[in-house]
Amino acid sequence: MALHTHKLSVLQGVGLLVSALLGSGVFIIPAIAAQVAGSWSLLAWTLMGILIVPIVFTFAQLGKIYPHAGGTAYYVQQAFGERSGRLVSWLFIWVVALGSPVIAMTAANFLQNALIEWQLLATGADHRLLIAITMLLLVLIINLLGLKTAAVIQSALSALIVGTLLFASIDTQLDPSLALPVTEFHFDKIALAATFILWCFLGIEAITHIADDFEQPQRDFPLTIFIGITITLVVYGLISISLLKTGFYGDQERNLNSVVHLVESSLGRKGYVLVNLVGFCTCFISVSLYFVGFSRLLQSMGNQQQIHLNFTRLNQHHVAYWGLSFAVILCFVMLLISNFIDLPIDNLIAYANGLFILIYLAAGIAGIQLLPGKGRWIAVIASVTCLLLFLSLGKEMLFALLLITILGGYYAVIYPSNNRVKTS
Repeated sequence: MALHTHKLSVLQGVGLLVSALLGSGVFIIPAIAAQVAGSWSLLAWTLMGILIVPIVFTFAQLGKIYPHAGGTAYYVQQAFGERSGRLVSWLFIWVVALGSPVIAMTAANFLQNALIEWQLLATGADHRLLIAITMLLLVLIINLLGLKTAAVIQSALSALIVGTLLFASIDTQLDPSLALPVTEFHFDKIALAATFILWCFLGIEAITHIADDFEQPQRDFPLTIFIGITITLVVYGLISISLLKTGFYGDQERNLNSVVHLVESSLGRKGYVLVNLVGFCTCFISVSLYFVGFSRLLQSMGNQQQIHLNFTRLNQHHVAYWGLSFAVILCFVMLLISNFIDLPIDNLIAYANGLFILIYLAAGIAGIQLLPGKGRWIAVIASVTCLLLFLSLGKEMLFALLLITILGGYYAVIYPSNNRVKTS
């Protein structure tokens, strides 16, 4: 069954999606791509912008025809049965468990920088874990007030984020003394840069969980997807050009602070504080959207009696508070574990990256089965693209393969037959 809450407008949906796609990636990926491929990284951005189109189209069409809180898991269930749908559901649960702590700690790092600059924290002190936990509580409180309230707040923050980044990028490019560096053409480096750029688009699937929350899903959801992707590509493109011209990239430290230096060069020391606050807001919204999508997924699973019925409970703001609370607790636990065992953030990103691509691949294959006409052929292209991207991960795809093998084996035993289950 469809799950209803207070309805979203296209503008609010675009605000949610843009902030999710910018996420933490906007502050480091353009610099990494520039380091790998130099000026040819702009070609890598162009190629990924083209390759992402069939994936975006597939998600948009599936969300238009099958608006449901289950998102990709629901599409797969409609195409291949309950066992397959549950498997994808658990992949997304693992994505949230691995990916959200990375974004939470990135957000905490930005806010700590600003607080140190304001002399509210001592230089050299590390309070990022405490800041991340506090942020999780704030995400919980805002989202308990309802998606409509969260969308209004987050849309305003998205406008601030995009405005700040665009101003710094355009201001830099108006300097006639700056030019793109001369770089030798190496196809392998362009391909490597493209794999890093993929991280910037890992967020499309999260908004599928709220497709039914738009006023007119069949019209508003695809429009939101395409407007959001267009804005995101423009922002990433302009930032990439600015970083190439200014040279704010190179080693890991310069890459991590590339956009900070870019904004600081345009707005001075106040710009340093501003960009750190903007970075915190971007990551905050990204985590928030994933938690909302996660709670909707668990709500859908509860309605299909796949998990405890308590996950279907709604508060007075129509929020599935059990699922939302579970998402916050899961992220909190993973933060503590990763901090205790000193697990590198790079590892969490790599593991989550593989799972993301598998979810995209599952959506593409479901689209081949479910979409009519040209939509089916575009889904074929999307599936092939996802498969190639997954293979390009190399050894980093092993965790995803191991997880899906374990889950697949478990559900093969629990559900020896996999008859397609249609729900309305």
